[in-house]
Amino acid sequence: MEPSDDGSAVRPFQFKSIIVSGIGVFSDSYNLYAISLVFYPIVGFLGLSELQISFITGSTYFGAAAGAILFGLIADKIGRKPAYGIDLLLIFIGALAQFFVTGFSGFFLARLVMGFGIGGDFVMSPVIMAENSSRGNRGKLMAISFSVMYLFGAALSAFVDQVSFGFFASDLAWRVVLGFGAVPSLFVIYYRRKIPETYRYSTRVKGEASSSLDGNFRPDIPENMGRDKVGYSTRFVKSLPVIIAGSALWVLYDAYSSTFTFYGPITIAQNLGLSPVAFTYAAIFFAGLPGTLVSVYLLDRLGRKKLVTYGYIGVFIALLLYSLLLLYPGIFGIGGSPGSAATLIGTAAELGFTFYLFNYFFSAMGPATVIGGAMVVPELIATKVRATAQGLNVFIDRLIYGLAIASFPQLLLSIGLGKVIFIYAAIAIASIALIQLTIAEAKGKSLEELAKESPDGVKSSAHPE
Repeated sequence: MEPSDDGSAVRPFQFKSIIVSGIGVFSDSYNLYAISLVFYPIVGFLGLSELQISFITGSTYFGAAAGAILFGLIADKIGRKPAYGIDLLLIFIGALAQFFVTGFSGFFLARLVMGFGIGGDFVMSPVIMAENSSRGNRGKLMAISFSVMYLFGAALSAFVDQVSFGFFASDLAWRVVLGFGAVPSLFVIYYRRKIPETYRYSTRVKGEASSSLDGNFRPDIPENMGRDKVGYSTRFVKSLPVIIAGSALWVLYDAYSSTFTFYGPITIAQNLGLSPVAFTYAAIFFAGLPGTLVSVYLLDRLGRKKLVTYGYIGVFIALLLYSLLLLYPGIFGIGGSPGSAATLIGTAAELGFTFYLFNYFFSAMGPATVIGGAMVVPELIATKVRATAQGLNVFIDRLIYGLAIASFPQLLLSIGLGKVIFIYAAIAIASIALIQLTIAEAKGKSLEELAKESPDGVKSSAHPE
């Protein structure tokens, strides 16, 4: 058997895993972001009420919550391979169905089915990518397959939106934008069904130590690591502190970041006097992508916790300045009564967009990649319960976020954008404290070290150090 690979070089099988996993995340991102670009045409053509709008905005996330639990259990009980690809099939069906909807019920059901698949992919892709990586390159590979591909999916949705509304009437264009979300998933369903079972699952859960990924590579599992003899329930219970901490971090992150993802092209862009497409391109290519590339380079060198901390400090400063600009423009030498700026113009708009882009850059540099990129729980939990733990992590986040995003318009109406952004700035500081107190650093350690697994399988699962 070949020796463990604990270096930073990307092996051929790992590159293949990036593509197969990453296209799924690319598809997830496209479908989650596209609706924000065509939000107003949908509401107008389908004649949705305020209550129906709330159900539609939350439907994908409620579907994702349910899908995450089911796929997590399947992946731990019978293997990663049996469930891989089914998630994208559901995304394909749900996305394509959006093209044909004629009313609220059909649209809600299509988004629910698509969300079910997205929830499954949010479990399967990070877990499989983590298990197919080595200690020296795991952060980089997980970041590329999730965060980088997520940004490209959002960028494609803006491009398709731009082309569709340029060539088709509005009542057809929004259907093309949403229906096109079926295309990316179609390309990799077959390849996902052909990907082999992960070496870690074969070794640690099935006890088939002779399994190999490509004949030349296997992850950095110690030679004397055989089948995990600790019971599933025991592993799961001992993993709960990490699951709870990871879920809390993700909920806090999504409370501000994913609200920006959904309502950014609507609310933030409108406040800055930009079109949704222009806002999307600028945010991704001037801030999101550069920040993510910095993260890819530093994750396995500097470490996860430091990057999240530095990133959230930048987010806090940027959002605090944006909030003050909206609440007290006089501080920046700009006229207008406090809190009156529904739309910024001139110098105020330039300042506001600068603050927003810095927020996006620093978020991408750390929090978006580590927390939003679903790295925390998959890296710290034992193989036997890794997918279940990630499933619960996604379930908690998507369920709470689904409720939050549905109520965001009312919150915005009640307290205004300036105060909402100030709350988001405070979330950044709270998240720094939480990750420092509850999460172990994963840099340079194998998954077995992080989960505190011993060769005979008698030690407990992961907990913070």
